Amino acid sequence: MILGAAVISLTCERNDLFDSTNDDFLSLINLDFNNPTAIYIYSYPTTQVGNQGGRAGADALCQTLAPPAGTTTVHAFLSVSASDQIRDLVPSAYQGLTVYDVTGANVISSTWTNLWDDNIDMTLSTAGVLGVGVEWWNGSNTDGTLNTNNCLNWTSSSSIDFGRMGNSNFTDTQWINWGSPPCNTNTNFLLCVAY
Repeated sequence: MILGAAVISLTCERNDLFDSTNDDFLSLINLDFNNPTAIYIYSYPTTQVGNQGGRAGADALCQTLAPPAGTTTVHAFLSVSASDQIRDLVPSAYQGLTVYDVTGANVISSTWTNLWDDNIDMTLSTAGVLGVGVEWWNGSNTDGTLNTNNCLNWTSSSSIDFGRMGNSNFTDTQWINWGSPPCNTNTNFLLCVAY
């Protein structure tokens, strides 16, 4: 009853609260509907060539999958451009969260930030994210920044363009820096991240 009166009071006193599109009203009453407790990395079920439709197309693929429980944000786990790098996919406020496989049973990295220290806690194959020795597109350097081999920002499937890939068998830098095959390669997977 008291909360109802407070809301009525706010709406009567401040009828401008709903004019904003950035949830000013919710911040006034300290409600946050996106307060993740973990980060999840998982695989899109089929292999992809380098042309994934850029960020929008790759994200759309990941968003067709059911996200892990409790998550509201899903992205393709890729570096796309200098202003859209894999290390920045998770806001800084959440980069201290633990990174798990999709089930939450296996810790891939103790924090998002530690993904970029040249050594993850568990291989992606051991975590069940990918099979043994499976390669995945990422377009990233080991520190999560954009690599020049990114299939023209994930819009090329040409044999003369190249994309950086990682390998599921490693916890060292090779987990993300395994090689740079041509973008017409159709044996690499796309990883997704949700929080």
